Amino acid sequence: MMKILAFSDLHEEEAALESLARLAPSYDHVFICGDVSRSVSFAQDVVKFFPNSFIIPGNWDNERVGKVLSSSKRWVHGKRAELGDGLNVVGFGYSVPTPFFTYGERSEEEIYAQMSKLEIDRNTLLLTHSPPKGLLDDAPLGRHIGSVSILKIIEEKKPLAAFFGHAHEALGVKQHGATTLVKLPPANRMKACSVSINKSKKLDVEYIPI
Repeated sequence: MMKILAFSDLHEEEAALESLARLAPSYDHVFICGDVSRSVSFAQDVVKFFPNSFIIPGNWDNERVGKVLSSSKRWVHGKRAELGDGLNVVGFGYSVPTPFFTYGERSEEEIYAQMSKLEIDRNTLLLTHSPPKGLLDDAPLGRHIGSVSILKIIEEKKPLAAFFGHAHEALGVKQHGATTLVKLPPANRMKACSVSINKSKKLDVEYIPI
């Protein structure tokens, strides 16, 4: 049984960082799906507290923070890493354009062009910051803020599971074809996901207070 602590959208919340750091040693792996900080010192703490985490950037993380996070030995933005038990992790951060003109925004065309080159297969745990369009991506005023390109990649490459954040109001686990979609809660609201994967590669997802 593989145990994973997964979270997104810390947004420099010190209390959440401290609680997650206490929980992390009880898990085999930690997934961090972006929007960590705009503070270099906070980002440095994240890298220090979670040395074995798999991490990608969000749209809110600025360029200086991105350089700090990418110093982690398990930075997986645009990369693949083997997990063991026949599983692998592939990451792609950032988001489609938002009304806030944040640093980590990319066009749908750029997202698809880069993600289509990644080695994603049926044993992949895909980490993105943005949700797929129309699936667990609800935002205020009835908007759907996910990515068409990420949806297309999931449908084409059929990873085992996809983990993502970004849409703070959305929450849930949903099966989309062959892929289990896991919408991570915003960690700055003191919530995270505890995920277990058994030998049959079945996921059990629990939302936990931190």
